[in-house]
Amino acid sequence: MESSLRDLLEQLHAIAVRKGLPDFQELAGTIRRAVDCLNRESPDYRPVDRRGLPGGLVFLRKVEYYVIVPDLHARMDFFLKVLGHRPRGETTVIEDMAAGRAQVICVGDAFHSERRGIGRWQKAFQEFLGGYKQHRNMDAEMRENLGLLEMISLVKAANPWQFHFLKGNHENIANERGEGNYPFMKFVREGDMVKRWMHQFAGDDLTRTVYAWEKALPLMAAGADFLVTHAEPGRTLSMEDVINAYENPDVIYLLTWVGNDEAAPGSVRRTISNIIGPGSGRRIFGGHRPVSGYYDLRQDGAYVQINTPDNHVVAVFSSMGDFDPDSSIIEL
Repeated sequence: MESSLRDLLEQLHAIAVRKGLPDFQELAGTIRRAVDCLNRESPDYRPVDRRGLPGGLVFLRKVEYYVIVPDLHARMDFFLKVLGHRPRGETTVIEDMAAGRAQVICVGDAFHSERRGIGRWQKAFQEFLGGYKQHRNMDAEMRENLGLLEMISLVKAANPWQFHFLKGNHENIANERGEGNYPFMKFVREGDMVKRWMHQFAGDDLTRTVYAWEKALPLMAAGADFLVTHAEPGRTLSMEDVINAYENPDVIYLLTWVGNDEAAPGSVRRTISNIIGPGSGRRIFGGHRPVSGYYDLRQDGAYVQINTPDNHVVAVFSSMGDFDPDSSIIEL
């Protein structure tokens, strides 16, 4: 194993076992390097939009295999399992990425532990109501959120075309309403709680840096015979729609917020046809809403949903020709 890859793995494991919060200045620097990487992605695989910036669509290169990772929600242990998995028996995913043999595509949602941390969220809400005079529970939540973001940033900077993290609806550090985003609250007032904690403790520089990272993320990845999005496309989208998504908040919403049974019938197959052409067996992979079992098949099997909050489940395949949901979607 090369020393650079060994150093990266050591950094990732150190983040996972770190007891406290990161150094905010150092973390901002790490995320800025990832933002710089995102903003300089080659138009050969990420076409520029009308603003002259890398657009919302990433074209995946042909490799030996792909790994689709569902909503992470601050699960650093899950992310490490993905990187350490050995799909071919000998080398790990992170080794195969470094060698150009594999690509990893995360569907988004780095922040908010959600149901897994519901007890902590409820205690943290009381801290929030008290103006964070006490903030032990919220600190614990943010240790996981920021730790995972640090890991993602390091892996992206080290593997620009081999690793992609798509924007989800939880990529909204400002808890803004607009630009395709909506304020987030599920069990308590998670969006407000994170926003205030960031400004009160992490500071404006780190908050602005995370915001810049969110705005630089792609929204869709396209392989030769499959697509990856955060959510089921709400209506039929064209290649131009996706590339220029950051000029059209409606497209961002349609790819990050649309819930089950809310998408227009046929939106998946027609979007596939518009982006990579028609073909039997072509699919879109996504997450967003929890599934029963390891996966759900929607829109007559054209949309494969993999989001298991209580299990570490991923899809691993070489192409749709060898994809079988019962054997290609696995628990790590």
